[in-house]
Amino acid sequence: MNVIGWHCRGVGSSCTVRVLKEMMISHKPDILFLSETLAVSNKIEALASKLGFSNFFSVDKQGRGRGLAMFWKHNVVGNVFDSSNNHIDLVVKERNGSEWRLTGFYGYPERGRRQESWNLIRSLASASTLPWCVLGDFNDLMHNDEKKGRHKHPQNLLNGFRNTIEDCSLIEVDLKGGDFTWEKSKGTTNWVQERLDRCFASSDWWSRFSLCTLTIFYAIVSDHEPIKLELVNTKIPSNQFRFRFENTWLKESSFHEEVSSFWHNLPPMHLLPKLIEVSKYMAKWGREFFHKFRKEVIRQKEIIDSLKNREDDDGVQIYFYEKDKLGDLLSHEEAYWKQRAKSFWLKDGDTNSKYFHVTTSSRKKLKFLACLKNEKGSLVTNHVDMCILLKNYFTKVFTEDGGGPVSTISDSELRITSDQNSKLTEDLSFTEFTQAVKTMHPN
Repeated sequence: MNVIGWHCRGVGSSCTVRVLKEMMISHKPDILFLSETLAVSNKIEALASKLGFSNFFSVDKQGRGRGLAMFWKHNVVGNVFDSSNNHIDLVVKERNGSEWRLTGFYGYPERGRRQESWNLIRSLASASTLPWCVLGDFNDLMHNDEKKGRHKHPQNLLNGFRNTIEDCSLIEVDLKGGDFTWEKSKGTTNWVQERLDRCFASSDWWSRFSLCTLTIFYAIVSDHEPIKLELVNTKIPSNQFRFRFENTWLKESSFHEEVSSFWHNLPPMHLLPKLIEVSKYMAKWGREFFHKFRKEVIRQKEIIDSLKNREDDDGVQIYFYEKDKLGDLLSHEEAYWKQRAKSFWLKDGDTNSKYFHVTTSSRKKLKFLACLKNEKGSLVTNHVDMCILLKNYFTKVFTEDGGGPVSTISDSELRITSDQNSKLTEDLSFTEFTQAVKTMHPN
């Protein structure tokens, strides 16, 4: 999904409309936010038709200034949550049912009214717990190096805006951009040059974003340049990433250093998405490491075999050195399979790698369903048909039509007591959580 925001400084000129049409062709935005439209609703409606948007919402201009508009395509399920002269809130519903909130924002340009902008941002932050993305022209700076010219931006304004960002748990998305030019349809001269700053999210952005509702992304338009926000892979994949820590990684000396370096080099973000990024890095590191140490075991055995016939002192010393090295590699392999076999009663160092491997394989075989027998006595082996058979079986068991024990239970037996209800509905305590974690095996 692509979102574009632009401080267009009026949609009345044919030049601006041509730029917008070219933007639609080049970048195909699903959602477009315009600030400083200097227009009323009937003109915005006509513009929506020209640009190919089936839905829009606008805030009329005030006097000779202001005016906001939000457009979205037919494939976007959107609902306007709230609006004012300075913002439009749109709640977007994805195909998988998840929702997130996009706010098109335009801050007060007058320095004396910056506090009003900051107060509005704070109130918007507390208005909903949905994942939130804020895009627009804040008319504010966080750092002096964002300003051109010799005169520095007042420090109190920098501090005020920065404190607002921190109070609302906002995170600034890095901007990446390059110059490009729109040309006249006929000719040869450039009539307008704009820079489009792109705001890219990583490929797993949505999974982080949906899990951390307080993570708020925003981007500041500088010099009235359009911004493109590209949401990559917003649909949550069916095969969810599951992280498992491997004990054998701790035996590798480079593990701590490489993971620590990756952690410190990550951009500022909330703890949960940061942990997810690190876990994915460790999983990738671990996959490469496992294949690496298996190859090393085979290679080490070949080296030892080549040294068996040597009887000189140097050859004997090398032989025992390489044999100790093989022992370390086998210890890696043993820890790897021991954790999978879940046979925690056996200590490291017993070189029972084969036993652990067989245990893991047998556990997999025990959990595997090769076939099921239907009511007619025929064997069903197809996975889809087995799923349907199981669903029908349990539907019949747990309904009145099944003639099972459910129909014989009295109403009084189906009720729970008030004491049971209070225990079921009370909040999870930290003590309960601690006890549950401590009952788990470290592996």
